[in-house]
Amino acid sequence: MSRRTERDLDQISSGDDGLARLLSTARALDRLDARLRPVLPGSMREHIGVACIEGRTLVLAATSPAWASRARLMAGDLLKEANRQLDERLEGTRVIVVPGIR
Repeated sequence: MSRRTERDLDQISSGDDGLARLLSTARALDRLDARLRPVLPGSMREHIGVACIEGRTLVLAATSPAWASRARLMAGDLLKEANRQLDERLEGTRVIVVPGIR
């Protein structure tokens, strides 16, 4: 995202606490996704990413059921790296299929 877009989003959300929290969460998930991506083999990086964190579960999104199966094989490594990056410890992973996510 460009700096101008970031400033525009900050300006729009400045008067709305809910929107500011949502934007902060989205940015944090984007940073986590960027940190986890190098853990994946090159062929997987365009097909698997961080969807969200639900409670203590890292939710990964895959572009198809086949990529979801591969994501499940990498889930342990991704969870370890996520726990290195985050203040709160995650305990598990879940993989969802989201066609066209990338």
